Amino acid sequence: MNPGEVMWESERLYLDGDKFYAALIAEIESAAHSVDMEVYTFEAGVLAERLCESFQRAHLRGVRVRLVFDHWGSPEIDYGLHQRLLEAGVNVRIFRGLPWRMLQARAAGFTRKTEAWIRQFLRKIKTLNRGFHRKVTLIDGVSAWVGSLNVSDMHLKEVHGREAWTDAGVRVSGPEVRVLSDAFRRVFGERVPVEAKKKLPGLVLLNDTRFLRGRMNSKFRERIHLAKNRVWIQNPYFLPPRRLLRALCRSAKRGTDVRILVPAENDYRFIRWISLGMMGLLLKNGVRVMEHHGTFAHKKVLIVDDQMFLGSVNLNYRSFLHDLEVEVELTHPSSKRELEASFQSDESDSLELTELKFEALPFWLQALSRLLFFIRYWC
Repeated sequence: MNPGEVMWESERLYLDGDKFYAALIAEIESAAHSVDMEVYTFEAGVLAERLCESFQRAHLRGVRVRLVFDHWGSPEIDYGLHQRLLEAGVNVRIFRGLPWRMLQARAAGFTRKTEAWIRQFLRKIKTLNRGFHRKVTLIDGVSAWVGSLNVSDMHLKEVHGREAWTDAGVRVSGPEVRVLSDAFRRVFGERVPVEAKKKLPGLVLLNDTRFLRGRMNSKFRERIHLAKNRVWIQNPYFLPPRRLLRALCRSAKRGTDVRILVPAENDYRFIRWISLGMMGLLLKNGVRVMEHHGTFAHKKVLIVDDQMFLGSVNLNYRSFLHDLEVEVELTHPSSKRELEASFQSDESDSLELTELKFEALPFWLQALSRLLFFIRYWC
């Protein structure tokens, strides 16, 4: 540890959805004061029911339990699950409530307070394009569970076996958890003291204000610009804005080891078609592109020299311009070694896309990818 370097007091990396949620639920069972969860997708299934049961036991112990989820990100959500959450004593808030689903929400038994919060949000119709993509759970305001794991059985090998998604999450504790706690309070409708809003995160990057969004976006480019040895990126939705794309190309041309690891098959097939439109440019500038052929990897990982980051950030226009995101830096050597080994393991199950392979792709696919490339802003 270098003098003056900030580190998490405790830090544990999870690269398995079953273990991540088993450990999280175990900590919810020991919560004494509060459980605050924010997530993009919350859908019915084995995992959701286990969480509801744990929430209910916490509520009966006198623990305050709050949940925020994105309406758009939960298209298959069962409104019976809403009722289940209310019965469990969970204070629920819907971010980006969809107008055509609010009658269903009312029928499911949402409180007037919840509906009023949604109506207030819907008065600003333009904000319907502002998604809530963070995945953070705070226990007693002391520990934070951060990553890209949604509340979905797709993350459980117990349910989906080898088809379960691989992902990355981390449990951290320390003073900077307060940054995440204040962010939750803001999105939940609480007033956060001005001094808390002005605090700049060191190990945490957020983008829930105009200033912080600009800071997050510039920080990504700055890291790539300052990289001396390597820039390794693993992301399933790789459609970076033009300025970030240029930064990657310039870094590779300087001799930096720039690698992009993406799934060979995406859960949204058109994402791969669009991303192929920029792969030719990356390859010509010396960027290595690997297509992972194993289980779908939902990880959002950035490794720059000896710094390592993970969170919810997709490298696309939505994350950089619209959606609320979070990223944390890993600081403990053991976590860094595990994350680096995970990247290399996925890389070993990948095939590298070379210029020759790219040019050998079917003409219709090359043409389609170049055409779809121009709509990447909306993806």
